[in-house]
Amino acid sequence: MRLTGRELVAAELAALAAIVAAHVVLLTRLLHSATTFDEGVYLLSLDDLRHGAALGRDVFTSQGPGFYVLLQAIGAVCGVSVAGVRAGVVAVDALGVLFAFLLGRRLAGPLGGLACAGMLAVAPKLPSFGGRVYADAAAAVLAAAALWLLAARVPLLAGAAFAAAVLVKVDALTALPALAALLAVGRERARALLEATGGALVVLALFAVVYAKDLADIWAGAVTYHLDSRRITGLIGRHEFGGFFALSTPFTWLTVAALLLLPLAWRRVWPLWLWALCASVFVLRYQPLRDNHLLVLPYAFALPAGVSLGLGARRLPERLLPPALAALALVLAAGFVQQLHRVRLDRRPEDPALVAAAARLAQLAPPGKPVISDQPIVAFLAHRRVPGRYVDTASLRFDTGSLTDAQVLRDAERVSAVVAGRAFYARPALMRGLAAEFPHRETMPGAVIFSR
Repeated sequence: MRLTGRELVAAELAALAAIVAAHVVLLTRLLHSATTFDEGVYLLSLDDLRHGAALGRDVFTSQGPGFYVLLQAIGAVCGVSVAGVRAGVVAVDALGVLFAFLLGRRLAGPLGGLACAGMLAVAPKLPSFGGRVYADAAAAVLAAAALWLLAARVPLLAGAAFAAAVLVKVDALTALPALAALLAVGRERARALLEATGGALVVLALFAVVYAKDLADIWAGAVTYHLDSRRITGLIGRHEFGGFFALSTPFTWLTVAALLLLPLAWRRVWPLWLWALCASVFVLRYQPLRDNHLLVLPYAFALPAGVSLGLGARRLPERLLPPALAALALVLAAGFVQQLHRVRLDRRPEDPALVAAAARLAQLAPPGKPVISDQPIVAFLAHRRVPGRYVDTASLRFDTGSLTDAQVLRDAERVSAVVAGRAFYARPALMRGLAAEFPHRETMPGAVIFSR
């Protein structure tokens, strides 16, 4: 039985809808689970910005300014709560699946589009970290949008999207060689390069104008701070890379199949594999490496692998296409079930000790009076504002010198309470200084609260 063109489009859209829905299901499994330290940082930053604080000048900016603009947009639509902001992040990730489909369809037809979308939807790490409040996935989504726009011959918007991606997270620069290669092999190369550069410069200039007074502080937090931290050791890149491509994951099987098909499809897909190569080098070499940094890998590999599979499918005899499509669907379904089981292991409630500390902080610190906390989520759950310098109190800030004991003790004179349970607690001189500054000290499981 042959399907009409309209029926084929309907089937394609139905498959895409199922893939997007599967991705959203995976990402929302952790919507109400425990927060990470960095999520508390970004939620506090958003709360400060919502109350009129200036990015960079007032609020320590550990990511690019584009990320905070995105957070403000999410907060305006979804509300400033853990679940609300996470839901907004999931919506951005769902757009990433759509951009992957559009790019794959543009370069390799409907099967290529569905392969790109499907691989991204069941990729490792995204279910565990993609729905959390991090900049990495959003930057990769914008980079994927830039690649699609370039493939669709809209270089002006492609350049703008890529500049926005870099302003969200510098990791997006791993996609730059892929964009440059697509520009180099396209028609009217000089004009496309000029338009793409112009689009990028417009976005960069817009941000430079809006944040003209705070560019030095933003640069210090988003760039210099991370350069200074490179001597600190994080996760071991080769172990994390090997774990991502575990032989037990269907994502790995599909990637290997795509590499085997590369000799048949390399002319159209090699620029996209440059992103995979650069992302691999980044994960293997960057320090201090964190789990969220691995979020570049699903996007960097799903796009070239999906396009390669789609181009390879074009060479199959027509009678073999239905079995090939059925096989792809089965592998993706296996990947979905596997990731669903994996993400269930990450589901746990917020640490009761942090919840109790937040409740006690709300009692000890008067509403409207600022506090300082080295557990950001405690201040956020207590609905207490934090001076912008202290939205991020990670040990790394002390290690790099961007925060010192003397600064904390000086600013502690102007706040109503200080919560010590992480970086502060590990610094004896700072703890002694806080005890001398505050008349009341209350020790709880997981935190010490100094108050007046």
